[in-house]
This record gives sequence, C-alpha cells and structure tokens, in this order.
Amino acid sequence: MKPDVALIGGRGFHSNYGGVENATREISKRMAAKGLNVVVYGADSESIVTPSLSLELQTINCPFFLSDLLGHHGAILYAVMHAIFINRPKVVMLFASGPCVFTPVLRLGGIKVITSLRAIDSARNKWGRIQKAILQVGEYCAWRFSNCFTVNSKEMLRIYSAFRSDAVFIPNGVETELEHDKTILQEYNLKEDGYFVFAARLDPVKRLHLLLDAQANIPDKERLTLVVAGGNVKDALYEEKLKSMAPEGTIFIGHIDQHRLESLTKYCRAFVLPSVLEGMSNSLLVAMSLSKAVLVADIPENRDVVTTDSALFKADDLLALQKGLARLSHDVGFSKSLGSTLAYIAQQKYSWDSTVDGFYNLILRIK
Repeated sequence: MKPDVALIGGRGFHSNYGGVENATREISKRMAAKGLNVVVYGADSESIVTPSLSLELQTINCPFFLSDLLGHHGAILYAVMHAIFINRPKVVMLFASGPCVFTPVLRLGGIKVITSLRAIDSARNKWGRIQKAILQVGEYCAWRFSNCFTVNSKEMLRIYSAFRSDAVFIPNGVETELEHDKTILQEYNLKEDGYFVFAARLDPVKRLHLLLDAQANIPDKERLTLVVAGGNVKDALYEEKLKSMAPEGTIFIGHIDQHRLESLTKYCRAFVLPSVLEGMSNSLLVAMSLSKAVLVADIPENRDVVTTDSALFKADDLLALQKGLARLSHDVGFSKSLGSTLAYIAQQKYSWDSTVDGFYNLILRIK
C-alpha cells in the first residue's frame, strides 16, 4: 500500500540528534495512530528498510555507504528520489531549511508537499557562503513552491506572512516522561536543585560564552554549578575557548539522549538559554513542562513561548544575565513559583496532539 504521508528532514525515527528528529518522531507516531500510513525517512541504520514499527508506521533509511559518503544531504536526496520513483506517498512533509530545497523537485514529481521551517537556519553565523546560500534557497522554496507552508514560531509567521498570506503557525508540542532517572545526579556528582542546565549545540549563536562570562562574575560561594549538555561542534577552537573560560565546577557532558536530558532537567534549579537565534526550542518546552524555572534571552521566539518577563533577560546583555542567574541562585521561592507558572503555560498551549491535529488537517485538505 502506498503511504499517505512521508516525513523527510530528520536523521531517522530513532535518532536523538535534535529538534527536527524529536518532532518527526512524535508527529509520525500520532499520525499513524490516526490511521494514516506513514513513512519516516532517515539515515540512522545500515539497512535500507528497517522492520515496521506498526502496520501504519514504517521507516526507510538511506544506505549506510551513501550517507557515510555524502552526509545528511545525501540521505535527504536519497529520500526524495525514493519518494518520487518508488514509494509515491500522497503527501511529503519536509522539515527544516536544507531539505526544503527539494520542494520544487517533489512537486515536479507529482507529489504534494507540506513544508515546515523550524528556524531561519540561514541566519546562523556558523555557515560558509555556499552553505548559507543553500539554506536561503531552501527557505525560499519552502514558502514559494509548497502546497502548504508552516512555521513553528509566531515570529517566523510574522516574517513570512509578507511572502505567503496563508502561512500556518503550528507550534511544537511537549510530552515528558513520567519517570526520570535520578542516578544521573550521582554520575556527575550533582545536588538536586543545585545546578543550572544549558542544552544546545556549542555554536556561537547559542551564546554559551556569554553564559560562562556571567557565571564567572558570580561569587564562588553563591554560584550554582552549570551543566552544559551540548555537542555537534563545528568549530573546535570555539569549543576550546568555551572550556578555557568556564569557571571552576562547570561540567561539560556533551550531547545526551532525550531521556537523560529530561532527567537532568527534572532535578535542576533552572534551565538557561541565552541563544539569540531560535525557532521554538524543544528543550525550553521540556523544562517548562517539568515545572522548572527558565532564564532565556528576550527574543521574539522565546517571549512568545514563556510570555512572562520573569523568565527573560535582555539578549546579549551580560549584566542582565548575571543578575538573573544570581536571583535564581539565591531565591528558591522565586524559582519554584516561576516554574509553576511556566508549567501551566506549557500544559495549556503546547501538546504534540494539537501539533499533529494541525498537520493532519492540512494533509486531509490537500491529499
């Protein structure tokens, strides 16, 4: 049976690489539960076709030699060609700027396309000229050639509505696990409610260097431990700089899977995200849903999510960040109250079920 919908853009159903992978996994599971036949393309296995997860949900992976040779872009190309010439789904959902380059190719192949931008990736300052140009083309193709064009932040909706009046805002959802592993505290010698969590790529746009500067300016006796959960480093020199400037006690644990990150966040004092470029951060939503205080840069994408000034500091303002950290460090009552407020916001506004309902309605409209 030909699939109703194929999801292309992530590294595979079982991958914990980042937000796109988390979104495609949660969306595909719920679409299959609604009775759609779903295929998730990826590159997280050496086999081309993995055993079916259910009758309605299949995974198809790029041959290992091809993804190893050409990287993620090669895996996306394989998925697009497989969808056009072999699988023939009724609808393809493309996630993120790079994969959206193939929107017109899929349309020429007679397949309807829903695009989903998760951030304005071309604005990240880590790219070279060629990579940046490819992402800009992808962002153009996403709104110009798709049957339906979606974004996951209100700020992107404001930006892209000037180009496409029928752009649809479909936010990320969040669903945390009921049980969390407290042994992660012992593993890193952490005290419950005694540390901050930063979880993002070690990329200059995420402003970890600013956070480390702010931490270093807080007196040793008042400073909580900072745990840095981040990988995917593109610039080894930048990583070295971060580690050299980190105050004593900072713990770099690298990239960790979703379960461990949730457990780490569950027992922290607060989640801190000084990033100046976001779509809608999954890690931020997880922290909110776990009733954690958060401190995030005041950019439209973050303000739209947390909605309260108490969780924000002026972007790129070292002193404002330092003051926010100091308050969270010594005012336990404030931290708990803020966490409760944010948990209520997450519960009321963000669920994967409502996210899937948004995409499901678009699929029914065009398929």
